[in-house]
Amino acid sequence: MSIRINEKKRKLLKIISALEEKTIGGLIESWIDEHIEKNKSHYASQLDENLLGELMKISEPAFAEWNNEEDDIYNDL
Repeated sequence: MSIRINEKKRKLLKIISALEEKTIGGLIESWIDEHIEKNKSHYASQLDENLLGELMKISEPAFAEWNNEEDDIYNDL
């Protein structure tokens, strides 16, 4: 994988990796791990919501026949 960053940030990344005694790849991996750990609950809830939406789409056709005029009386309850 490759990413493009501006020259100033690339130089800063080299300095930080030297100070941390890590490769640039290792440094980025640790930052990704920290970010995921910090935001784990947010990502989990997003995944759950997306999964729920997909499951509802799958079952939607099964309920299409339930929509009829006789049941309109229940819409205002």
